[in-house]
Amino acid sequence: MTRRGCLGIALLVTTGALTACAYTGLSDAVLAADAARHAPTDLSLVTYRAVDEMLSQNVSLAPPGGPIAVGSIADIQDVNRTTPLGNAIAELVRSRLVQRHFDVDDLRVRSEVVLDKTQGELMLSRDRRVVRPPPAAAEIVSGTYAVGSGTVYVSLRIIAAGNAQIMAAADFMLPRSADVNQLLLTTVAAAH
Repeated sequence: MTRRGCLGIALLVTTGALTACAYTGLSDAVLAADAARHAPTDLSLVTYRAVDEMLSQNVSLAPPGGPIAVGSIADIQDVNRTTPLGNAIAELVRSRLVQRHFDVDDLRVRSEVVLDKTQGELMLSRDRRVVRPPPAAAEIVSGTYAVGSGTVYVSLRIIAAGNAQIMAAADFMLPRSADVNQLLLTTVAAAH
């Protein structure tokens, strides 16, 4: 084979290898972006960040030790309804506030413990006939979520109980992962 022929083959092999590398890199980038879009989001992490953001916005919030009540996060289309997702976000908000040394009242505490052989000792309820009278809270954490085709949009707010003024607010988005979709399946109606 001539020197010119060898150079041509070497150039062709090198060009093919570079093209394959570029294609593979592009393919990896596309796959990584797609995987990130469908990867589960750590619900506790995004909720904790939202709570921290709200607490940093307003120094006149109830000081650590001040009473705060947290309600279920409601469906924006019907604020009398929620899902396990809305309830899970509310639980995480309660946890984060306690971790940040706020006095958080749980509105679901029963006035009496229910002892059940198959279920255990039940302390919480959503039946207003069996829960303790609601405590007086200085502030209330409330919020809504809106379900999009690929994303759930969550809006949280801290509201002054006395005058309904919004004291702080934070928003975040959740990709509609399998976990999020599962938590959206069951709708829970509010008791009237």
